[in-house]
Order: sequence, then structure tokens, then C-alpha cells
Amino acid sequence: MEKVLIWPEQYPLLLKGLIEQNGAFILDALEAWPTCSTRIEENVSSTTLPPIYYLIWLQPREPFEECTFQHISDFNEQALHYIQAAKEYFVSNNYTAEQISELLLERLAQYADINAQITIESPLSLARLLFEQRYFSLLEMLLERQVKLSSQDILTLWQEVDFRNKFAPFLPQCAADLESLLDDTKTELVNGNDCFTLLQTISEEGNLQLLLEQALLSHLQSEQAKQSMALRFIEQGANGSIANAQGQTSLMLAAEQGFVSVVEALLKETAIDAKDSNGNNALHYAVDADNTQCLSLLLRAGANFHAKNNDGLSCYRYAVERNRKALVRLMEREFGIKELSPEGQYMRIAKVHALHAIVMLLLPMQLFFFFDDSIEFKSELTLLFTLLSVVAIFFAISLKRCALYPHIRHPFGLGLLRFGSMMSLIAQIALLSVVALAFISQLGA
Repeated sequence: MEKVLIWPEQYPLLLKGLIEQNGAFILDALEAWPTCSTRIEENVSSTTLPPIYYLIWLQPREPFEECTFQHISDFNEQALHYIQAAKEYFVSNNYTAEQISELLLERLAQYADINAQITIESPLSLARLLFEQRYFSLLEMLLERQVKLSSQDILTLWQEVDFRNKFAPFLPQCAADLESLLDDTKTELVNGNDCFTLLQTISEEGNLQLLLEQALLSHLQSEQAKQSMALRFIEQGANGSIANAQGQTSLMLAAEQGFVSVVEALLKETAIDAKDSNGNNALHYAVDADNTQCLSLLLRAGANFHAKNNDGLSCYRYAVERNRKALVRLMEREFGIKELSPEGQYMRIAKVHALHAIVMLLLPMQLFFFFDDSIEFKSELTLLFTLLSVVAIFFAISLKRCALYPHIRHPFGLGLLRFGSMMSLIAQIALLSVVALAFISQLGA
């Protein structure tokens, strides 16, 4: 769509009145000034702006000079010559283009509300126009008049590094909508733009920390996240102390992104074992990213590798499920972490308690053979059964103390089985002691 700027026929009269300081001309021109609006007809957008905009341009621009609008005037050639001659007069008296506009605006302010003209909605904001023209002294003059700027205008002006020191004292008072400005500044930060100082300038001291935390979290969630930018958030004071709606912390997201330096920096401040809504902790996110460095860093920092998510998977089992072979080897070789599958855990528990059951069964068998008069080798059988029970108990205890043994709550009956096997072993040892004493007494006789 072609954008056209209409120069009202009243402009030459307004300019003449301002130059000659003729109040009648000025008031007549302002009273007859057309309504500021934008009309769209046949793919052409025609805009009329408040007088202040035209006084910044001073005269219609040639097509190659202006990219925002094509300038079209409603006045005749004679008026155009007058405008050109007036500008040449000021230039010959060593006025810059900005100084000419500044002088004219100061005179206009005696007859019209400058702020009211600035607040009129238009396709081109006054701040952006002044920025494009590089009229920073004029901008400062308007700021001193307590003009209100949109968040986009403020972000645009903040791009000019040399103007920041003069601009900062007017912030955040010059913001038309401070909440919108804070949100837009955070968005710019998330997108990697240098707005830390702006955020610090417009934020209350207690609120700055929260804004930095939110910005860090949002940046790490972005597909365009950069480690260098995340580290800058941390340098400014973010420590990853908040979580998003899904319970994800900055540490988790940094591990998922594979940002080793960010993970290392956040470990000093944040809760390492925090879980998201799915029960995953930072270790699970490192497994998701298939990142050995992040996983190793978290484990060395003391992250709880026993912690399980809502699916009952620890970081080790999660790595096995997702076929992360390098991570599985890392946990087994460097950290001695290894866990059985649910089926393997069941078999391990079954083996331990089967051994305890054997010990319990050996006692009645031993008593049966001991009191059977037809058996001649009672002493030898008693010794054999007791040794079998000791060996079975030894292996049961070894299997249970092994790191692979599942640390889960067992049924009460299995606890009784273990207790019964110990009582059985004690009884067998006692019986063996009686047999040994009888044998010794016979030798003495």
C-alpha cells in the first residue's frame, strides 16, 4: 500500500505567522487545520498529521528523501517558494534545521497544546520522526515538557547510545504505560537486545530482581536462546530462583539447552533437586538433551540421582528408556550408578526372599532328620544344614546391600519372612552348638 502525507493548505499561513510572530495568522491556521486522520482509498493511504510534525520537516520532501510517506502538498508553487525562502533565510543566519524547528515549536507552544498533538494516534510517532531526523536536542526539549512516550518510542530512542545519559533522567516518568514498557523491555532482552540498563532504570529496586528472573526464564525457553545472553542475565543478578507454570526452573532449561556454563553458574544459587510438574529434575533434563557435560556437572554437585519422575523413572532409568548409551556408561563408570528395570527389581527382591525362605525351611528339615532314629549321620547333617543356612543368609544380605537392590517399600509379609529366617538361623546354630557339645563330651569320656 502506498503511504501519502498530505501537507494542508493552512501550513504556509501557520509558518508565516510563526516566523513573523503574528498571532492572528497562527490562530487562523490552527482553527482551519484539517482533522488529523488516515484515509484508505484504492490501495492508497492518505494521512494528515498535527502541525508539530510539519514544523519538524519544514518543507515537503522529495520522493527519494523520505521512505515513510510520499509528500503531497495542497498549496501552490508560490507558497512552496515562500517556505523554501524562509528556510534559506534561517540557514544563512547559521541556524541548523533542528534549531529552526525548535524555534518554531517554542513559538507554537504559546498558542497550542504541544502534548495534545503528540498524543494523537498516527502512523508515525513524533519520537520516531525526531529519531530519524537525529533531532536529539529537540527531543530533550519535548521531554522537559513532560511529554508521554509509548514503549516502542522509548525502546527506539534507547538504541541511540549517546542519547541515553540525557534520556535516562526522564525515565520512567515519560512512559505512557509503564507496565507495557516493562513487558516490552523484557521481550527485547529475551530476544538478545541490550536493554539491561533500561530495565534497571525503569524498575523499582525490589522489582528488578524478579524482572531479571522472568527474563532469564523466558530467554532459556526460547528456541533462539544463547548461552552468552543467559550469562549476562546472571551477571546482572538473576539466580534462577523462580519457575514457570510447568514448574520448570532456569537450571532445568539450561541443562536441556546444554548450556554448561549457565548450569555451573546457577548451581551456586538455585535448588538443584527441584522438580517440574512431571516430576523431572535437572538430571532428567540433562538426559533429555543427551549432554554428558551437564549431567556430570550436576552429579558432581550432589544432585539426587535416586529421584524419580511421575513415571517412576530415575535419571538412570530415564537414560535407558531414551537409549542414551553415552550417559548410561557415564553414570555406571564414573559414578557407580546402575539401576534395574522393574522386572529386574522384582527378580532381585524375589531372589533375596527366596534365600530367606530356604533358611526357614531348613530348620524343620534339620529337626526332622535330627529326631529320626533311622538316620545315623545326624551330626553331619546338622552341620551341613546350618552351613547352608549361613551361606543363604550371607548371599541374601549381600544382594540386599548391593546398590542395585531397589529401595522401595516391601509388603509386611516379606519383613516377617526375613525376621523368621534370622530366627531359624539362630535356632539352627543353637542346635549345632548342642551337637558340638555332645560330641566333645563323648571325646572326653
